[in-house]
Amino acid sequence: MGIFDIFTGDDSARAAREAAAVRAQGYDTALTNANSALDTGYGKASDYLDRALVPFSDLLTRGTSGYDRYSGAYADATGLNGAEGAARAKTAFTSLPGFTEGINMALDQNDRRAAARGMLGSGNTIADTTKLATDYASQKYSDYLSSLLPGLNSGQQIMTTGAAGSAGVLGQQGTLANDIGKTKAGIGYQAAVGSSGAQAGGIEAEQKARDDASKNFWGALMGGANLAAKAFMPF
Repeated sequence: MGIFDIFTGDDSARAAREAAAVRAQGYDTALTNANSALDTGYGKASDYLDRALVPFSDLLTRGTSGYDRYSGAYADATGLNGAEGAARAKTAFTSLPGFTEGINMALDQNDRRAAARGMLGSGNTIADTTKLATDYASQKYSDYLSSLLPGLNSGQQIMTTGAAGSAGVLGQQGTLANDIGKTKAGIGYQAAVGSSGAQAGGIEAEQKARDDASKNFWGALMGGANLAAKAFMPF
């Protein structure tokens, strides 16, 4: 502190300026720490949500795969996919375990009965054989269509569960990110207001210190002049 600081207010002004800088830095530090804590919390929460998403994503993949498989086979079998689909359905149907053996067994039994009656080569036997094969294939084809429905329904249910679960987790991640963003914006605004307020307060305090010092200086000067004048004034 210089001897003339009491007249200029430099010392008080410097102290006010430094105090304002400390307060402003405090707001900046608080903002940095708050953002860091929010980022850490968001990272951990997001990681947990990513883990929670995995089983739902797996369900969605499995369900979609199963649904596509059975819905495609059902569309083939019902003729929705045209001639190519019908050809695929015929191949899948006639390749079912036991189909060929079953129809051959039924036809063999019919032939044996006809042979026992001495009618193996008759027109009626040939008609019976044709009808038997047609009825057998028709019944088995109906069974084949019915067998596709559980897989189709199951795939749809699994796919729906996976989609709903995935949407729920992703929605939570979106909400979390939005909340973190709002919180950061609020803290940033408060820190900016506080920091600018501290700086403005420092400027005002610095100016006041100089104004007060100036008043004190001129007050002392005028007071001294008055005393001097009185000292030389005759009684």
